Amino acid sequence: MVFFKMKTGISSLRLSALAFALLSAFSVHAQSESSGTLKEVVVTANRSEQLLTDAIPNTTVIGRDVIDRSQATDLASLLASEASIQFTQNGGRGSSASIYLRGAASLQVLVLVDGVSLTRQDTTGSVGVENIMLDQVDRVEIVRGNVSAIYGSGAIGGVIQIFTRAATGKPIAYASVEIGSLSSLRSSAGISGNFENTKYTLGVGQHKTDGFSAMSPKQYPLENPDADGFKNTNYNFGLSHEILKGQSFGLRAQGSDGEFDFDGSGFGTIQDVYKGRSTLNTWQLFSHNQINKAWGSKLTYSESRDRSVSDALKAPTFAYYSDAITKNKTSNWTNTIAIDEWLITTGIENQNQSINTYDQTSLTLNRSRDVMSIFGGLSGYLGAHSFQLNARNDKASSLDGNNTGYFGYGYQLNPSFKLLASSSTAFNLPPLGYLYDAANGNPNLQPETARSSELGLQWANDGQVFRATSFTTNTSNLLEYDLNANKFSNISNVVNKGVELSYSGNFNTAKLKASLTSQEPINQTTGKRLDRRPATMASVGFSIPVSEWNFGADIRYTGSRPDTTNTLPAYSVLDLKARYSVTKEIDLTARIDNALDEDYQTIYGYSQARRAGYVGLVWKQK
Repeated sequence: MVFFKMKTGISSLRLSALAFALLSAFSVHAQSESSGTLKEVVVTANRSEQLLTDAIPNTTVIGRDVIDRSQATDLASLLASEASIQFTQNGGRGSSASIYLRGAASLQVLVLVDGVSLTRQDTTGSVGVENIMLDQVDRVEIVRGNVSAIYGSGAIGGVIQIFTRAATGKPIAYASVEIGSLSSLRSSAGISGNFENTKYTLGVGQHKTDGFSAMSPKQYPLENPDADGFKNTNYNFGLSHEILKGQSFGLRAQGSDGEFDFDGSGFGTIQDVYKGRSTLNTWQLFSHNQINKAWGSKLTYSESRDRSVSDALKAPTFAYYSDAITKNKTSNWTNTIAIDEWLITTGIENQNQSINTYDQTSLTLNRSRDVMSIFGGLSGYLGAHSFQLNARNDKASSLDGNNTGYFGYGYQLNPSFKLLASSSTAFNLPPLGYLYDAANGNPNLQPETARSSELGLQWANDGQVFRATSFTTNTSNLLEYDLNANKFSNISNVVNKGVELSYSGNFNTAKLKASLTSQEPINQTTGKRLDRRPATMASVGFSIPVSEWNFGADIRYTGSRPDTTNTLPAYSVLDLKARYSVTKEIDLTARIDNALDEDYQTIYGYSQARRAGYVGLVWKQK
């Protein structure tokens, strides 16, 4: 397969020319479903429902039907082929993973589950995405780019929001089981429905695998070559009741508990044993009230709890133990008022963030802070012109307040083509661990700040959507670990200029998606590209029905990238999948991950899984 590079910072004229050329090819061959992508609804781009093609930020929706066709097991494998998204992982399933979106690190990417923030407050500041299985997921929405003015701290690279399964009306039950390589076993079951004015949903799932030894023996010959296993149990529960028409309240809860083995950092011995545990739980109480025809109100109280344990007491060389618990308690009141073609959004939010840690040296960290926020937005249309304006103020304990804004504009050139532009500002609070960790904390840290601009072209026609976006993000006071000072510091500024191309649609009965990202996130202090960020990423995927069968394939490419003093080579990974409908309710599934048996690493020294095969059985009540 031949991949090509585009010069970062491509001019708008060249971008438009490329877009029109590609669209011409699509228009000749493409057939589509009238009820396809054009009618996809998205919530995250503007905190309220709108058609995907009306969203000004570059947004993707991955529905449950796409998740089922992909046969993906976890969030990382589902999103790995999406435009501008990259994952790194120090081992196999369950080992620590990081997400990058438009070159922004995990600390700068906000991950939500049903609106509940998952950001850790420990010295990683990341999210345990490696422990988010797809058993309980209904859909995922990805908003690329700076949207701090909508969601506050942590949305410099964008927002990934996970919506769990919920009752939709008639009773539905499902169950699945899958077995495969590395003694893997996956199973799930659930039910949802309604009884008069009460809706309910309940689901459970479990994953097990013996795993493999991730640490490369060529690079680290002294590491323990034992297989690193993984076990995950997850659940989802929801209950809501409509008292009167338009007046409902309810409870939602979801969580996962993962136990895993992992390899060391290259400095241990062959006898070392490392184990970890990651537990993630969220719950929320909510009241949704339609005050009148124009005014809607949503009141929620939510909590998330993230516990991360690393147990290396059986590693004689560098024995250690750590236990970190992050909690986020959030009260939010959001109101929307619809007036003709305009929607006004206002709200207030209070978040209490806390961290409680312990390690084998008896060093502890027990800190908390409150973040008070007020936000507002206006979106609507004036003929062919569309607008989105958002403003937000966030005030965290002991830090100055942060004001952020978003201005987006769209112009409908004709029924198919739309020009898009936006300008926005963002900020990112240093995690409590960065500030107050006993060994490496720095209480003088300042929040990261960012300024972004985008220019794009969208083509949407009969279920097909093509989007080309040129973006620039300037980030100041980058939060990083300073090896010289042995503490966290604001040590540099970063500029990332890039281009995203993405397409989704149908060719006759086949479903196709493709993406290409070219970027150059440069540290302005060193003049070098940031570690582990490729200049080029690309993917192509398709799904073809043939009688009772459905065949699919996804191939993704990641270019070479620096990793401290090393360079990680480029790689391409091909996944194959098939599905056979035995009856209207029962399907047989099969897939081969990494079908070409690519030997590659996303972190220096840690190999990723080689070729593996899986077969399964899926039942869904219809």
